[in-house]
Amino acid sequence: MSASSPVISPELQFSLRQRFNPDGSPLRKHQILMLGMLKKIDAVCRENNIRYWLSSGTCIGALRHGGFIPWDDDVDIEMMESDFKKLRRAMLAYRGNDLIWQDASTDPEYVQPFAKIRDTRTQISELENADRNYRFRGVFIDVFVLRPSSSVKLYKFGEKFQQWFFYKPQRISHGFVRRTILNLSRILVTHGVYPVLNLLGNINSRGQYRHRLGTAYYKPRFKADIESVRFVRFEDTEFPIPVNAEHYLESIYGDFMSLPDIDSIVPHITEIKYL
Repeated sequence: MSASSPVISPELQFSLRQRFNPDGSPLRKHQILMLGMLKKIDAVCRENNIRYWLSSGTCIGALRHGGFIPWDDDVDIEMMESDFKKLRRAMLAYRGNDLIWQDASTDPEYVQPFAKIRDTRTQISELENADRNYRFRGVFIDVFVLRPSSSVKLYKFGEKFQQWFFYKPQRISHGFVRRTILNLSRILVTHGVYPVLNLLGNINSRGQYRHRLGTAYYKPRFKADIESVRFVRFEDTEFPIPVNAEHYLESIYGDFMSLPDIDSIVPHITEIKYL
């Protein structure tokens, strides 16, 4: 099996495209916008010697479809913590007016433990209005950071803190109360509990990594899979994926080359406005 070209047949790919994201459809326009964003982020990473790779469903799309999974409405990238810090600095210094870095420092009510890079010319509505209190609400690319993690139990314990201290307070309707609780949560959890859990997770991690504490995706990544990257075509451009992307994806999803039940697919984004 060649990892540099999609394994799905052209006939099936065409059928899926016609069903989910034909040219000119709202979803295809969304995907083309995200592709343009990804190219700009890739340029920033190249200029600043930042190593990243297409991750999760975006990586599946590269290997299985040669681009976006036809029904996919987001883009995920991953990197190590040192590269994440470099990308954050580069994006905060970014001089364009088309992209903005989103984390708690730039958007005080943003509660996710990973970052997003947002398009400034659009506005979206996420499923269940999950982004209702955010300052930046444009089309986004998720930026996940990996840390050594020896214990899935510790990781899931951290996820509970995220639920109790961030996601539940996010639903409070009174703005002052909500923001006050979130600020206290960052002092207690982000700067208190999580550093302790990170120290414990570093012990005997043996080349095993997970997303930053608080993220719900607990499947591990392994050093041998992500210690370098290789380039594959994604739509009309080559982007990096983990050097052992097949094992990387199998460890997360199992048989990632098989299509899911396409009748059960629910998009994350319910509406996009072009400003």
